[in-house]
Amino acid sequence: MYIDNHTHIAGNIEKKAEILQVYALDPARLMITDTLVSEIVQAGQHFTLGLHPQSIHDMNIDDFRMMIEANADSLLAIGECGLDTFVSNDMQDQIDAFKQQAYLANEYEKPLVIHCVRSHDQIIQLHQEIKPNKAWIMHGFNRNKHIADALIKQGCILSFGKELLNEQHPLSTYLSELKDIPFLLETDAKAIHIEHLYERCSHLLEIDIATLKQRITTHFKQIYGTI
Repeated sequence: MYIDNHTHIAGNIEKKAEILQVYALDPARLMITDTLVSEIVQAGQHFTLGLHPQSIHDMNIDDFRMMIEANADSLLAIGECGLDTFVSNDMQDQIDAFKQQAYLANEYEKPLVIHCVRSHDQIIQLHQEIKPNKAWIMHGFNRNKHIADALIKQGCILSFGKELLNEQHPLSTYLSELKDIPFLLETDAKAIHIEHLYERCSHLLEIDIATLKQRITTHFKQIYGTI
């Protein structure tokens, strides 16, 4: 089975025996209904709930908390939330909203899926401050080995996307060094297929697809506690 660790709804929710998908839902942008949640669960897929840095002023944190509580049993993780220097919202407001969601993740014992753009030092500092009880997953990680090493040392999990397909990207040179360090793969609803990411990753790691599938499945279980 292929696992797409982070994607977005673009059409119907489908049951795919060969692909497990994790849908990132932002309740400030998308109406989250019992029907939508039921469709995702019945299709054998997963979902996360989070306020993106662009959405932090579009939903009250108390309303967000109630949504987390209502869906806690089927919710895989909280996120994507995070910090983004390209977003117009004030950085301190972003930090405050991030911390609120991170503490909710601690309270409900859920992993946290993080959107991070040129703010990795702040994420490391916040990880040290908050001391999460579940994994923090850096979604769509596309930076250099130095930043990757710092995040991994802190205990964060890296999830890689379309940059893996770029032979000139630094990811291509240091992915093989991860060896047995847990990581995940994702499409982020880009115009790519998860199968192609697995093919590229298996080539870089010099292992076959079946071995890579088993490795990522194991990582996914370790991180989320389920499959």
